[in-house]
Amino acid sequence: MLQIHPVAARQARKFPSSASKARSRNFTALLLPTIPSLIYLLVTYVLPPPLALRPEAHLEEPSWQIVLTDAFLRGAQFGRDLIYTYGPWGFLDIPRGDPRIYPWLFSGRLLFTLALALGASLIAHRGISRPSPRLVFLSAILFLADPILVLPMILFAITLPSRSEKEEAAHPIIHLVAVASALTMWTKFTGFVVVAALAAVLAVEDLRKRRLPVVSLEILASALAFWLVARQSLYNLPAFLRGAFSIASSYSAEMFLPGPAWVVVLVFVLLLIAAIPAAAYVWPRMSWRDWPSPSWTVLVIGLELKEAFVRFDSFHFRMGIIDALLPSVLILLCRAGLFDTEVPRAPRIRVLTEACAAGVVFLCTALTALAFTTPAGSERVRTLVDGLHAVTRLATGHSLSQDYRQQLAEFRRVRPLQDVHGTAAFFPNEQAMLYGNNMAVHLPPLPQAFSAYNAYLSGRNAAFYRGPNRPDFVFFAVAPFDERYPSTSDALSWLALMDCYKPADSPGETLVLRAIPCAPSALEVVQTTTTRAGETVTMNVPGGEAVWVQIDIRMNWIGSIVAALTRSPLTELTVGTIEGKRTFRISTGVAHNGFLLSPLIVDPAAFGRLLTHREIDPYHQVRDLMIVQSGFARRFYEPVIVVRVYRIVNTSFHA
Repeated sequence: MLQIHPVAARQARKFPSSASKARSRNFTALLLPTIPSLIYLLVTYVLPPPLALRPEAHLEEPSWQIVLTDAFLRGAQFGRDLIYTYGPWGFLDIPRGDPRIYPWLFSGRLLFTLALALGASLIAHRGISRPSPRLVFLSAILFLADPILVLPMILFAITLPSRSEKEEAAHPIIHLVAVASALTMWTKFTGFVVVAALAAVLAVEDLRKRRLPVVSLEILASALAFWLVARQSLYNLPAFLRGAFSIASSYSAEMFLPGPAWVVVLVFVLLLIAAIPAAAYVWPRMSWRDWPSPSWTVLVIGLELKEAFVRFDSFHFRMGIIDALLPSVLILLCRAGLFDTEVPRAPRIRVLTEACAAGVVFLCTALTALAFTTPAGSERVRTLVDGLHAVTRLATGHSLSQDYRQQLAEFRRVRPLQDVHGTAAFFPNEQAMLYGNNMAVHLPPLPQAFSAYNAYLSGRNAAFYRGPNRPDFVFFAVAPFDERYPSTSDALSWLALMDCYKPADSPGETLVLRAIPCAPSALEVVQTTTTRAGETVTMNVPGGEAVWVQIDIRMNWIGSIVAALTRSPLTELTVGTIEGKRTFRISTGVAHNGFLLSPLIVDPAAFGRLLTHREIDPYHQVRDLMIVQSGFARRFYEPVIVVRVYRIVNTSFHA
């Protein structure tokens, strides 16, 4: 056995080896450039407590943020008690509400910050030789990137093969980023898909090289640990995945919103000029065995584009493009060495590389500046200012609990709800009203009705409102989302409310419904009609009766492909009443599942009249309907549309 002389051992401890000194210098070189960015992120991202509950209208309706905070604190089981595309750690994205979440918020965001800063620094250290460009690259990544969205790309980049064995000293950072990436799996369902796919890619690569898939096993172990720390049951994990997948799979069809086409063109130009030099530099070095890595990259970029352009408003554009796509492109180009002017290249390749790199930088700057002129940019600035103000109050000794009590008092003063004795829900979307009024909140699995957009999701909510543990009261408002037909938001729950609740007071802005023993309704077919887009269907239902309708609008094979890759073409519903024609947005999925067509509920009072068995207001009785599609959209649908009209029999109209 090899023996080490005691004197030699003491000398080794007294005078560290050159390898140890090299590792120390490497770590220092990685850490020093991150210090300014770490301070910035610490002050603006890690230290701020949860955002306040404000009674005034937000640019972005904040109920989901409050619900996620409350769900973690009470140990709600995701997939059973709550169905979201966010997981139990979703409050780390945009926390709001109860300050008891602060220790968890601080810890989770600190982990994200360290992993993002050190991981990005490692990428800059490997991909850029000169210090100044490294610092510029690192500052851009840490300013733009949402850690939750970008950490998987950081992990992918730093696990790519290194050009030098000296870089092995930085490998501990890989383990930190792997643990942080595992936490993103339970923050957003997109993170679960991306990180799980990355773990599989890394495992394939390791097994191909006949080595233990350490990083993949770290991701798996860390993900399970974070799930259990959030007090989630392993038995409940399949239910969480099913619910999140159900929302995600219907997202494109239900949440589409158009935006300016020229912005889409700019983004695709950015991707094109980034892909050309990357392909020229990387492609010749690849073999057919390397297919998992580019496949994963395409998956990530595709998800980021869908995040931005399916629901194409300023908030989703910021999340998909500014917070995710731009940092991802910069990371990939840096890791490929395209920002390193010291790498020897042929003159033509050098000119192409420098021109494309300049184009990428220019477009990243232009798109970021554009985003800050939008409502989402204003909201981001406001959030930053609020966070800095809250940090200042913390530093001067203010109590988070006392501030929260003051927020609730102000909320109740400005936007009060009627006092009720028992548990309460709010339908369809503004659950913040319940928390702001400090009520005993008891919400359905999908708290916001606009996201209960298929039979499984709406069925879960309807079963909740019919179940023995339903809330004692429901505050009911009419708040059409994206100009949809009002009763298509969580359509099956409208029937459940009709069966199991009655008005408890005269409606104002909201109608208070009180739970009663359920009297189940039945749907009786009175009419089946075959029609086409643009043709009017007359309702053959006696006046004064509530009407349920199912509209079977089918896509052809081209439309199915287009919907899977991008989003469904716009379909609208025009209804006729005594007052004239009105047109609403509608999705094919909701139309197929069915919804309350008549009366057209335009305010809480109309729903109250329906529940108390008063005559249906003839001004709101729907006499006819028509499916509206543009000539271009019709190319993606089957021409024949089947309309089934039902009379709601023995509806629970309550005196």
